[in-house]
Amino acid sequence: MKKSIYLLASIALLGFSSCELDYEPYNSLPEGQVDMIQGSAENITIGNYSQLKNWVENWHRITEYPGDNVALSGTTTDNLMYNYNYKRIVNNSRVNNYWAYSYRIIAGTNTVLARLTEGSSEANDQIIAENLYIRSLIYFYLTNVFGKPYNQSPATNLAVPLKLNDDPNENLPRNTVQEVYAQILTDLLKAENLFTNESRDKIYASKEAVQALLARVYLYMGDSQKAIEYSDKVINSGRFSLITTDKYKDFAVTTPENNPENIFSIKFLKDTDYPNNGWYTIGSMYANIDGSGWGEMYASRKYLELVRKYPEDVRYSLIQPVVVNENELHAYYVNDNYAYSSVVVTKNGDDYTYLDNGTTKNLIKHSNGAGAFQYFISINGIEKTVLIDKKLDNRNGYLKYYILKCSGQEGQAQLWSPVISRLSEMYLIRAEANAKLGNDAAALNDVNIIRSRAGIPNEGLWTMANLNGLSVMDVVMQERQLELAWEGHRKFDVYRNGLTMDRRYPGTHLSGTDPYYEISPTANYIVEYIPEQQIILSNGVLVQNQ
Repeated sequence: MKKSIYLLASIALLGFSSCELDYEPYNSLPEGQVDMIQGSAENITIGNYSQLKNWVENWHRITEYPGDNVALSGTTTDNLMYNYNYKRIVNNSRVNNYWAYSYRIIAGTNTVLARLTEGSSEANDQIIAENLYIRSLIYFYLTNVFGKPYNQSPATNLAVPLKLNDDPNENLPRNTVQEVYAQILTDLLKAENLFTNESRDKIYASKEAVQALLARVYLYMGDSQKAIEYSDKVINSGRFSLITTDKYKDFAVTTPENNPENIFSIKFLKDTDYPNNGWYTIGSMYANIDGSGWGEMYASRKYLELVRKYPEDVRYSLIQPVVVNENELHAYYVNDNYAYSSVVVTKNGDDYTYLDNGTTKNLIKHSNGAGAFQYFISINGIEKTVLIDKKLDNRNGYLKYYILKCSGQEGQAQLWSPVISRLSEMYLIRAEANAKLGNDAAALNDVNIIRSRAGIPNEGLWTMANLNGLSVMDVVMQERQLELAWEGHRKFDVYRNGLTMDRRYPGTHLSGTDPYYEISPTANYIVEYIPEQQIILSNGVLVQNQ
């Protein structure tokens, strides 16, 4: 019997360079026929892009939910709960599907790379480069999901198997973190010099997409100088510009091709990918829009306190508090049990008053230095930050702050094209790398570029004189959290820098037995278990994470 290769191809193609593509997979083709189909390399490559749409949903849940930007409002039988609360199980369907789609995409790229010769034509070089990028992208995330951060014994810590050929019968053990990173660098550095088509839309791999990923890879590896070199290449390419402050609220609404700072995104098509508005999408967990979506996971209190320090910060426009009473103001705070509490307040100029056992008291206010105030309430002599909102809806006591960053593309409720790389990240990579090299002024300059674009007034920009006990690295990390929230960065940012994840805020991650309030960067459970199904299929060649 001939071996079969799962082969993906386009059956409706409005031009290979067009973004309006409709994909459908062949079930399979006998291995020998792959080379006989005219244009098969192009079609398989298109199929690889298409498979990213199947891959990205669980990618988001696995990378974003373990961070501190989200708060789930209830328990669920969906296995995403185990990604959110760090209570790993070996048969997590979300993790297994993520692994399976990752290696399906890798198999597709290997099928193409095994059949094209570098230098045989400009068209072939372009296809090789695109597939090298896709394979590197998948391995980068696989390594960070299943392997410990690079700063933790990469030569001995295990990551995932490196599958680099199209032999379907190969049964490989796990490679080390260091070995997988080395392969990623090999592939990306080769790809960087092979691109021949510079007019492709931002939903396809490009030289700059490769350079953006290289900047991130070097940053994760601790090579700050190389991270600066490659972020510089993207910033100075002239192909991208920061979305303007007044357009930031449309961040998710704009198609990826029309977002000037987008470098590479996974494109979802209006009325095609989610014809029923998409209840089972990434955005549907974050918001109910026009009656579509579960709306059960909200912006975390930790994130809200950061983004609301300056009323001008346009990043808050991507959060929607769900108001139930327009005429009642509440000062919401987090009590000692990490649950929401509130008092009704009355506004008097810049002051707010409330009743405490019949006594009228003022909220404590501190200037933010830019003409606005942050407010606090004293509970048993301890000042607690309050956020003042019209009376909000809640689910199980968790306030509904809908996240809109993953919904609303082209006016369709739950359509979104997830961002993999964008220009803001390049500035923040450069800022972090400079901070680690002691180039404080350069680091703060890049952070302030992002803060200025966010609409924060000059008084809110960082200088060495106003850090107030923070380090330059602290403010870089804070800005990464603010700017890159819900794009799959936060978990990795915390642990790769040896920091502790602080999740002492309202959410059902603190429910149940022995919840994790803080997570150490060296804890075993910061990486997912290898899916049990894969270990069984490997006949024990794959070993499990601790």
